[in-house]
Amino acid sequence: MKFGMFVLPSWPQQDPSHQGRLYHEMIEQIQYAEELGFESVWLAEHHFTRFGIVPSALPLATYVAGVTKKIRIGTGVSVLNFHDPVFMAEETAMLDLLSNGRLDFGIGRGQVVYEYANFKVDYSTRTQRFNEIVDIILGLWSTPGFTYHGEHYQVDDLTIAPNPIQKPHPPLYFAVSRTPGTIEDAVSRGLPMLTSANTPDEDVLGLRGLYAARCAEKGVEPQWDNMPFFRVTYVGEDQKTAEEDTRAAMDWVADLNGYRRTLTGGSEIYADIDHWIKTRPEEPPTFESRLKSTAKVGTPDKVVEAIKNLRDNHNVEYYTAHFSYGNMEHEKVMRSMKLFAEEVMPKFK
Repeated sequence: MKFGMFVLPSWPQQDPSHQGRLYHEMIEQIQYAEELGFESVWLAEHHFTRFGIVPSALPLATYVAGVTKKIRIGTGVSVLNFHDPVFMAEETAMLDLLSNGRLDFGIGRGQVVYEYANFKVDYSTRTQRFNEIVDIILGLWSTPGFTYHGEHYQVDDLTIAPNPIQKPHPPLYFAVSRTPGTIEDAVSRGLPMLTSANTPDEDVLGLRGLYAARCAEKGVEPQWDNMPFFRVTYVGEDQKTAEEDTRAAMDWVADLNGYRRTLTGGSEIYADIDHWIKTRPEEPPTFESRLKSTAKVGTPDKVVEAIKNLRDNHNVEYYTAHFSYGNMEHEKVMRSMKLFAEEVMPKFK
């Protein structure tokens, strides 16, 4: 079984002076993950939000490549529709070279309405744009003099340099939503899928079941070994402490993401979330229900039991832990990582 780590620097303080510290703490966590023996680290892209202050995963991934030696570096995900396809092909090829072939390129359309509004990209065109960009990136990676004429993007007789070091190209991972169409796209392209760390277990496992069914229909094997299962994760010395350490962080993320879903434009960075919380039309799921549905939190034995259940009953062979989320303290994150590596991971060797 493989283990990875998902990182997303949240910015709860609304004070720009904290931003540099958050980045440096994230890099320290990534370097520690490599030292502890994690297979990979996954970086996400978000815009106009304190939920995650990484507007592009690729510059961050390039920095990570320079301060690590062997851990694989994944994007989970790069939102292709907000980027130029030729530039993305060039940047990812360069990153693959600089990392000595450690890039795992996770890609997605993005689902956040206000991000599309702010970038002035028509939300209704997101699927067609995404498929065209994927075709262009794959073509430019492998074909000199590449030409492509789509509805939204055109490329004429173009050759890029450098070229990726991994052959035939860096592994691609396809982010899927709760719509069957995205599952179909992943299976038709022969790609493993990615799902969100914040999507409830029941929904993620349902998507994996649909993916397996579509693979069976097409006569192909599901790529379970290469399919990260992202989960909020925290390991503590005892159950009570573990839950107390994570409650405020999980509540902050749930509240912030609830507010983000109401936006159709603009930004939530300096929004009065407290006022919205007091006046929102319905209460979110409780902390206790979120512990059961989206997180693996507790003692090492409890987390081992949860992961064994995923492996034995749901074909999860690649567990990717989201240790640092919301306003989690850096020291607690590092301690949780250490406990996970020393008391959870060895149970699966």
